Amino acid sequence: MSPLPSSASVLLALATLAPAAVAADLPTPHSLRQAVDGGAALFSHARFGSTRSYTPLDGFNRRPLTCEACHSGGGVGPGHTPDGSTLPSLQGAAARFPQLRGGRVVTLEQQIAHCIAGGLGGQPPAAGSAAMTDLVAYLSALSRGRPFAPQLPAPTR
Repeated sequence: MSPLPSSASVLLALATLAPAAVAADLPTPHSLRQAVDGGAALFSHARFGSTRSYTPLDGFNRRPLTCEACHSGGGVGPGHTPDGSTLPSLQGAAARFPQLRGGRVVTLEQQIAHCIAGGLGGQPPAAGSAAMTDLVAYLSALSRGRPFAPQLPAPTR
């Protein structure tokens, strides 16, 4: 009968295996440029399963509802909801997350999922998926050069 392994050797074995287990759940890596470009394409064209459409304020033909439908110009300038309400530019938006809302911490991924589910009536990409990562990369690129200003209290020491 062989002796039981020491707790140190068990911990060493687990530490060696853990990164491989975590890596198996991560999306296939690609360049940051590809992520930003992929996010821009999703932002402009993806419907996320939504069947909703809208008629632009300055047009007559109905169009599919996408992120770009409300956040015009790729989110760079102010946008409008289909009912005409004004939306602020998304430039700098990623730098303001996470936020505290109603006693809950809201991450950028959660905000994106909320907009897709509520605003578009679609099915948001899963948290941590390649599509969600690309959308986060795109919105983060729109915040390039903006000061990081999450709306959270400073940690106490």
